[in-house]
Amino acid sequence: MTRNRRRKLAIRAEADGGSYTRAARLHESTPKEILTADIQSRLIDAFKAAGWPVENDGFPEYGTWTGWLGPVGSTLRRPRDWDSDAHPDDPAHYDLTAVPQLTFITPKIPHTRAAMVLTLPGTTPDAELVRTVREELGRARAAQVGKLVKNAACALCGDRYPAAHLLPSTESDRLLLCPFCVFDGDILGSHPLRLAYAIDELTLGDVAAPAGWSAVTALLACAGGTEFGERLKDAGGLMVALPHWTDPDQVWVWLPPGDLPPALEHLSPGTSLATLVDTVEKAHPDLRDRFRDQVAADLGEGEEPGEGQDSQDYLVEQLWPAAICYAVSAATQARERSHARSPWDLLDDGFEEGNLAENFDQIGSTLDADSLGPVFTLSIGVPVIAKALGLAPTRGPMWPDEDSQP
Repeated sequence: MTRNRRRKLAIRAEADGGSYTRAARLHESTPKEILTADIQSRLIDAFKAAGWPVENDGFPEYGTWTGWLGPVGSTLRRPRDWDSDAHPDDPAHYDLTAVPQLTFITPKIPHTRAAMVLTLPGTTPDAELVRTVREELGRARAAQVGKLVKNAACALCGDRYPAAHLLPSTESDRLLLCPFCVFDGDILGSHPLRLAYAIDELTLGDVAAPAGWSAVTALLACAGGTEFGERLKDAGGLMVALPHWTDPDQVWVWLPPGDLPPALEHLSPGTSLATLVDTVEKAHPDLRDRFRDQVAADLGEGEEPGEGQDSQDYLVEQLWPAAICYAVSAATQARERSHARSPWDLLDDGFEEGNLAENFDQIGSTLDADSLGPVFTLSIGVPVIAKALGLAPTRGPMWPDEDSQP
C-alpha cells in the first residue's frame, strides 16, 4: 500500500460521513511524525557530501544515534528525562511529533572540558547544519590554539610546544618530538607503531593538536597500507587503531586560518585527505609536471641542457597525497604558531632516506626509500605544491631563488 493510498484512507476515516475537504484540511494540520532514522541518514549524507570523513554505527543505542564527523562527535536523541532501551522512533515510548535534538561536540573524546558543544534542532536544513558546524568548529579550534601554554621543547629542534603535543617516535620516553622532526636523519630507532597510537590519543582528545600530526599520519598511512593496519592490530593490545591508518583518504587535515586560496575556501576549517587531494588536483592539474620540472632543474643544475639529465621519474604516486597534506599542514601550523620557528625551515632536511627506510620497514611498506623517489616526492613535491597553492613563504631554505625556477 502506497503512502498516498494510506493518506486517503486516513482522511476518509476522519471524514466519517462529513466533508472530505474539511477532513483533508484537518489531516494536514495534524502534527507530522519526525523520524530520527531519517534525520541521522541525512546528517551522515550531508557531511559525506561536504567531504568530511564520516563514521556511524547505523543503529541507535539507549535511544541515541551517534556519529563521528571528522573531529566532531554527534548525538541525536528525542527530548526525554531518562534513558530508554527503546528505539527513538518507537511510538510506544516517544512522541514522534516532538523535534529531536542534535548535539555536536569536539574533541570527540575530551580529556577535560569540551571545546565546542553545539545544539541544533533535528529539523535544521542540511546545508545550514554543515555550515554552522564548520563555523563553530573553526572558532573552537582558534580559541583553544590561542590558549596553549608552550611549556616543553622538541628534543631535536628545540621549538616550544605544550608538553602533550610532543610525541615519542622511538622507544625512548625522553625523545619527544614535534611533527616536523619525526623523519629527520638525526632520529634513530624509529617506532612508528607506538607513534601511531600516540597520535590517535592526542588528536581524539585535543582539538588544538598541531596540524602537522595530520601530515605524519598521511605519510605513514600512504606508505603502509593494509599491512600497517595488521601490524597495528598486533601491537595495540586493547587499543584500537583508527581507520585512517589503513585508509588515508579518511585522514583529517586542518586548513590554514584566515584567507585561503579560492580553491580551498569552501573546505575551511578542515576536510578529509581525499577531498583535499581531489580539490587541489582539480584546481592545479599540472602539479605533477611542475614537480618533474623542478626535479629536472635541481638535478641538472650547472649542466648544459640535455647533458647528463636523469631520465628516471622520481614521482611516487603512493606518497603524492602525503605531499599535498604536508604542504597544507605546514602552512596551517605556520599561521597558527606565527611566533614559533617556521615548519618550512624544519622540512628543508625533514625527510631523510635512512629514517624513512626504517619507518617503511617497520610498517610493512613495499616502498624503497633508498631509491630517492620517496625523498624527492616529499622534499621537492611539498614546496612545489605549496607554491602552486599560494601557501608558500616568501623566502626560506626550501624555496629556490626565482631565477632557478623551471
